[in-house]
Amino acid sequence: MISLYRASGSGEIQLLGEALDREEWTQLRNTAVRLLRARRAEHAARLLEEYPFALHEGTNSFGDEFSVLYLSAPMAQYVDLAERERDPASKASFRTLAETLSEIGPYVRFIAVALDKKEGPAPVSSASPQITSDAVEQALKDAEQLIASRGATSGVDRVHTAFHGFLLAVCKKASIEVLGDDPGITQLFKAIRERHPAFGGEAGRQEELLRVTRAVAMIVDALNPLRNRSSLAHPNESLLAEPEAMLVINSVRTLLHYIDSRVHGT
Repeated sequence: MISLYRASGSGEIQLLGEALDREEWTQLRNTAVRLLRARRAEHAARLLEEYPFALHEGTNSFGDEFSVLYLSAPMAQYVDLAERERDPASKASFRTLAETLSEIGPYVRFIAVALDKKEGPAPVSSASPQITSDAVEQALKDAEQLIASRGATSGVDRVHTAFHGFLLAVCKKASIEVLGDDPGITQLFKAIRERHPAFGGEAGRQEELLRVTRAVAMIVDALNPLRNRSSLAHPNESLLAEPEAMLVINSVRTLLHYIDSRVHGT
């Protein structure tokens, strides 16, 4: 565990349960962000916004009682925060952040981060499609930054946008017209699968391939409601948890890899 900030006294931390429920913590965090910005402490405000810290109760062998702003972070976030711990400007911002939270809420004695040792397997690699557009490239970059700094849940919307833009680019290059002013990914995927010259000529195992294709079509159909109702694309109250968000992101990346490799060069 790395202490990004510690007040005076013993440096020992024994983490207990979360100090506030989700609604209370969200309200306190949002108030702190507004107060920091009103005081022009933009760096500290961004730290609180960009990393999914939670407020925990803490103690030590002396029986002290305090709060810990704590994050169990995946590898990318852990490395990033470890680097910030050595940066004087970031250290000053963490101090400002702790003092501001203590001013309007429980006393924060530490800000700490630990490596999440239960982190799942490596995600499907981010795609670099051969057929692309400026919008696709920007959405892919945004998604990578959000996933690294704030977790998979924050990246679902941008990955969805990148996939939508990619399908549009594939249709445009192949001169495939899709009805409607703003066709969705389900329409675009169906048009590509049925009318793009790269598809339809697979040799052998036709029945098995058809079953896989139908399963993929079901995944595509599910992406829109997941993005609209369970991501940060809209102010949804219920968001995908990290494992499910990573499942969505990996599914999109897999589809993008497959379609790009199939249509490239045709």
